[in-house]
Amino acid sequence: MNTKTIVIAVVAVILVTCIGSGLWYIMGGDESPETEGVTVIDLREREVTLPSEIDKVVCLSASSVRLMCYMGAYNKIVGVDSKDAENINSGNYYMGTYRIAYDISSIQSVGSEENYKDIVSTGAQLIISSSTDKSVLDTLQKNTGIPVIGVAAEGNIDVDDEKFKENIQLLGKALGLEERAKNLLSGIDNVFSELTSYKKSSVASANCYIGGMFYMMQGGILTTTGNYASFEYTNANNVMPNTSNGNPYNTEIKSLAESRAQYIFIDCMTYDDSKSVFETNKSVLQNLDAVKNGQIYSTLVYKYYGTNWESELMNAYYIGSVLDPETYDFNIEDKCNEILNLFYPDSDITYQNVAEKQSPGYVQLDW
Repeated sequence: MNTKTIVIAVVAVILVTCIGSGLWYIMGGDESPETEGVTVIDLREREVTLPSEIDKVVCLSASSVRLMCYMGAYNKIVGVDSKDAENINSGNYYMGTYRIAYDISSIQSVGSEENYKDIVSTGAQLIISSSTDKSVLDTLQKNTGIPVIGVAAEGNIDVDDEKFKENIQLLGKALGLEERAKNLLSGIDNVFSELTSYKKSSVASANCYIGGMFYMMQGGILTTTGNYASFEYTNANNVMPNTSNGNPYNTEIKSLAESRAQYIFIDCMTYDDSKSVFETNKSVLQNLDAVKNGQIYSTLVYKYYGTNWESELMNAYYIGSVLDPETYDFNIEDKCNEILNLFYPDSDITYQNVAEKQSPGYVQLDW
């Protein structure tokens, strides 16, 4: 065998060995394929194997970006859907509190779950979606070649729901942020312990109505819910009937007038529309105790592109302080800042920031 033949044989062996070992350094290349790291079961009961390290994430559908922000991992987001990429100057942009906490406005828009090419172009190593359709997640993963995990953001999932906890634990495991997940959930448990203590200590109880919510691009004083977590965390009696899916719905002015509400709370989401409808129908509502006694208040936005889970807790503290200020004896701004700091690590967000963007914040309304 001559020297040339020997050299060719050696090179061939080296190439075969490199390829078989998964080392792709041919012609000076310096990239190696992702090493499989952890296998998780997502909220749609899908088993997904993820890379050992994840630095680039695409977030699709309601609350995916929100959950990443809760994890303190917003800087890993390299793509968002068209809803989260909406114009920062639009009137509703900051109704998602996470958009006040962190600047996500410059992140690339990938449109939706169907825009495979745009999603792949981000270089993402993971896709997070709250789509409830398992087939959508499977198809997305197949067509992009990127692992997809499903999180849960349905309307009936509140901050004390087991599925919320599972969301946080899933992302903690997927992103290697187990300690952050543990600290967040522990902090939430502490908040609930305090709220429960206040609730048990309070003798105040009142019939309450929540309006001004937003659903399916509509809202106003007659958009309400019988499944309002912030009432449940206090001694407020919700005067509206419950629904199984937890989503807001429209009631009638007559139903509100006959509700015997002693307090009315207006979600800042549709404050202007709520005020307009109230003024138009004030004569119909004049016999309500809440109207006669001027017990009308505004609260921070509960739902916008998913649930502002931190607002469920902040609103509970505020509502409690309205119904029973002697028991709920604290500075509401301080309480809100504690909760915002818990949910949005490394952010300088404050209650004042939120109240400015979700005007008017917590105030008694002179309607």
